[in-house]
Amino acid sequence: MEWILNLFDSETLALLIPIIVIVGFFIVAAMRAHHKHQERIEKIKRGFGPDF
Repeated sequence: MEWILNLFDSETLALLIPIIVIVGFFIVAAMRAHHKHQERIEKIKRGFGPDF
């Protein structure tokens, strides 16, 4: 259980929080890009041209 205490140490949190924010940003950006791509594919299937 000492690893939990080390995890909540201020020095460790100072490193973990920015890493988590950056990883989270890339995950959200990838999900948005995937969703936008899926919408384009659906428009093409329905006969509309892609929005560029």
